Amino acid sequence: MRKILIVIVGVVLLSVVTFWVYDWMKTDRVSGEFSIEKDHAKSLDVAIRFGAGNLLIEGGATQWVDGDIDTNVKKWYPSVMYKHKRDIGYVEIQQKMKGFSALRKHRNDWNLQLTNEIPVSLDVEMGVSDSELRLAGIRLNHVSIDAGVGDTVIYLGGEWKDSFDVDINLGVGDAKIHLPKETGVKLSVSKGLGSVGTKGLIAKGKGTYVNEAYGHSDTTIHLKVDVGVGGVDFILVE
Repeated sequence: MRKILIVIVGVVLLSVVTFWVYDWMKTDRVSGEFSIEKDHAKSLDVAIRFGAGNLLIEGGATQWVDGDIDTNVKKWYPSVMYKHKRDIGYVEIQQKMKGFSALRKHRNDWNLQLTNEIPVSLDVEMGVSDSELRLAGIRLNHVSIDAGVGDTVIYLGGEWKDSFDVDINLGVGDAKIHLPKETGVKLSVSKGLGSVGTKGLIAKGKGTYVNEAYGHSDTTIHLKVDVGVGGVDFILVE
């Protein structure tokens, strides 16, 4: 009887292990790093097209762009293109995704780092995602963000040596936008169905706000924010 039980337990364990191995093998596991190496470009135009998942963008790249991609769907691994024309480097990082297949239980995490060394114009489009854009330290020329569906956090705090414009289109979801106290800020908000929190900012007419440094600092950040469905809080930080 003991031998029979041992055989039965062995068969069950083997079937479990076989199933686990099969399940592991049939699952696409894609992860990898990439870099866009430095060349003679004097500025960058960076376009990021993100379909769904978790997105982190920050400064501090050792090259023009460093990326770390972690996804379990091979076809979601992005195409990365770069070309240098005259003094401008053009970067496009694009995830090809159709429909809302991304709403299934799949993993797609991007961690992208941009250079702090030369000016950057940044254009980001997101589909269904939770995103965190830590832009402090990047030498921004212009920023355009289409947040799509999901929660978004954007950090613009800190000291800025150059003025720049920011256009943000918030779709469905909540957002927190961190703004500097010491750099002048002028904010224009177009409100949809969402709520807007502007604690610490000074109202200057319908949908227009400034911070105390506006008009007194050498640099100014001009923001235009279109609020969709959800809430946005503007938070002043050091």
